[in-house]
Amino acid sequence: MKTMAWPMEPEEIMWALRAIQFKHYKWDIFHRGDTSILPEALVLSAEEHQFLTQTAEAVWAALREVEDVVRRDEALLEAVAVPEHLRQAVIAQRDENPRVTRCDFHLTEQGRWVISEFNDDVPSGFGECTGLAQVLTDDWSERFPGLTFKGDLRGAVVEVLSDWPTIGLVHATGYSEDLQHVALVKEWLEEAGHSTVLGSPANFRVDGDQALVFDTPVDAIFRYYPGEWLGELPNVEEWCKAAPFLPIMNPLSALASQSKRFYACWNEHDIELSEQARDLFEEYLPPSVYLSSLNREEVLKNPKRWVLKGAFGRMGKTVRIGPLMPKDKWEKAVQEAFEAPHIVVAQKRFDTAALWTAKGMGYATVGVYLVDGRFAGYFSRIDKGPLIHYDSWHVPTLVEIS
Repeated sequence: MKTMAWPMEPEEIMWALRAIQFKHYKWDIFHRGDTSILPEALVLSAEEHQFLTQTAEAVWAALREVEDVVRRDEALLEAVAVPEHLRQAVIAQRDENPRVTRCDFHLTEQGRWVISEFNDDVPSGFGECTGLAQVLTDDWSERFPGLTFKGDLRGAVVEVLSDWPTIGLVHATGYSEDLQHVALVKEWLEEAGHSTVLGSPANFRVDGDQALVFDTPVDAIFRYYPGEWLGELPNVEEWCKAAPFLPIMNPLSALASQSKRFYACWNEHDIELSEQARDLFEEYLPPSVYLSSLNREEVLKNPKRWVLKGAFGRMGKTVRIGPLMPKDKWEKAVQEAFEAPHIVVAQKRFDTAALWTAKGMGYATVGVYLVDGRFAGYFSRIDKGPLIHYDSWHVPTLVEIS
């Protein structure tokens, strides 16, 4: 993997960013006085691309072994911190649901690829993935000789939703960054011939065996609303009633695998796994453990060894990386974690390899989209530090043509 600057003049770069903003619903191209999209690219060799996509698909399939056990067991759902009022709905949900997820890869200083997590519930970045690929391909492809964008996220999402004529898209209406996401999917679906209705999850209800958004009957739901927030809605019971019969992308069981505690549960609860699944986890997933299995003083004295993660959280908000924190803040983070151990997990830290960018030394995460477990595109980010979070830059991912 390497980086390269966009071979474009500043005014051309701004034109491209504006095209992404207005044609692909990436409204927030500026953030804190800078562009949220860095005019650099991560470049993968054809071999790296093949390795990452095949590994993501294999590990995703292995994780379904765990999810299939956890989602049927209320005690395990409690262990991974699924809210109590949603557990029975997870258990009762229909077996077949369309899925979209993103697997986040990091290249370590030792030259190994590791997966920090899968974003299984409401993965972000659709506009960045498809918009960057289309604008840079349609208008500037001659500037990137020997390179190509891989995957078709738009086509994959439309294909897995093709059986349902009318689709409701629900999102957190207080966040424009969420609206831009579902507005893009809405356009995709309508251009493919679907009828759509857009609203808040609070606008959802069930009448007999018919789901409705507002008063419009829908055949399926595209959910861009964090699962753990559903329990705070006044109509949570409507969502619970719908789970056994309504196709939902993503289903409520994605909340279980979205939990960071999910990555510790197979060892903590001796869940039976295939040999292939266990080998994949040992090779690519950093070990995670419940705090109840650790000594508080050992965690406190070894910040270089640990990353503390809240069970749920978005954009790195609940992630605490020991060596990046001053001593007093690490002590406070450990104290708070051990005061609420049932909603926190500890993950073994790994050292991410640095790479050179126009902003100086940075750290990259290569996000691999999967739709129903198959590769569908890339969403990658770069930050000045090893923690990828809300302020990190988005960058396109290109693959060398072999």
